[in-house]
Amino acid sequence: MNRTNITSTCTLLLIILLASCAQTQNAEPLTSQNQSIVIGAMFPLSGDAASYGEPLSRQLLLTINEINAAGGVNGRPLELKLEDSKCNAKDAATAASKLINVDGVKVIFGGACSSETLGAAPIAEKSKVILISPSATSPDITKAGDYVFRTAPSDAYAGKVAADKAIALGYRKAAIIHENTDYAQGLRKVFDKSFTTSGGSVIAVESYNPDDTDFKTQILKVKDANPDVVYIVPQAPPKGVLLIKQLKEQGVDKQLMTAEVLIGRSVVKEHGVEMEGLIGVEAAFDEQGSIASTIIGAYRSVYGEPPYPFYQAAMRDALYLVIESVKKSGYDADAIKTNLYATKDWQGAIGKLTIDENGDPILGYLVKQVKDGKLVDNK
Repeated sequence: MNRTNITSTCTLLLIILLASCAQTQNAEPLTSQNQSIVIGAMFPLSGDAASYGEPLSRQLLLTINEINAAGGVNGRPLELKLEDSKCNAKDAATAASKLINVDGVKVIFGGACSSETLGAAPIAEKSKVILISPSATSPDITKAGDYVFRTAPSDAYAGKVAADKAIALGYRKAAIIHENTDYAQGLRKVFDKSFTTSGGSVIAVESYNPDDTDFKTQILKVKDANPDVVYIVPQAPPKGVLLIKQLKEQGVDKQLMTAEVLIGRSVVKEHGVEMEGLIGVEAAFDEQGSIASTIIGAYRSVYGEPPYPFYQAAMRDALYLVIESVKKSGYDADAIKTNLYATKDWQGAIGKLTIDENGDPILGYLVKQVKDGKLVDNK
């Protein structure tokens, strides 16, 4: 999905502006009963990673509007403060500091990228503010702090699922090409360890920087190593698609495997020919479930097909988990923290959700493959 175009970003900003204006025009005099509950969010709204940040922001706004239309939270409307954290730790730290110290939020949703979440975690932890991500999957987030949660599972599992699948398919020599980001590094480490532990050998590991567009040097080294399978881990779809194209241009005719980034629905729809045969791993959930199908349908009616249905569902669930706590115990970060840790078999859009002692969800994974330009189950 190519969301780096100016039009889509401007559309999101216009929606936020119109929503803000509508709240101002219809606002009642603020009292303890109807004063808004201010929550924060930080996602990449510019650059390649806007491919996650934009749909997550849209889903969050849709869910906030749904809650406010139903009377808000204990009679109080939700108000969103949204920051562009640009998929990096530095901008995420700046965004978190602004949301906490200027806007006074007690909950921050985000980031979309692991680097953002890890960059903001120490600030949230020190300030005793909840930080909850719907899509950050680095294993390092597991130990990032007592106030740090997520509704997307750790790549500690995703990388192992990919490695186990490669072994099951008979591959014993693997090469890895990954981006130099927290997310990609996390997957690389887990895949490497799991593949080796299961009897395989990782014979080449190549990396590239976020601004790189020419991967010829890395690809030639991988080609010379002659692996059975190549595990590619980009941070965002545009670089991943470019990497696949260059691999094929250089004659690397090996099985390609990846994580959820490159098997987004709109990515496959647009680049299915180039991606034919690609195997990817994503979090498992039932898109046809009653809650999931409702929120995906609502998103589709406004914005078109959601690129990553699981993340849309995980965004909705993150907000509802917090809201249920606020309804029960008030808008207090420590109370929200306690209630989040107590989450067990909670029914949400992603299915039955349990939060473990590290603030991570306990969820499974599915293996998918691009066949005839479509994403199908690989069993």
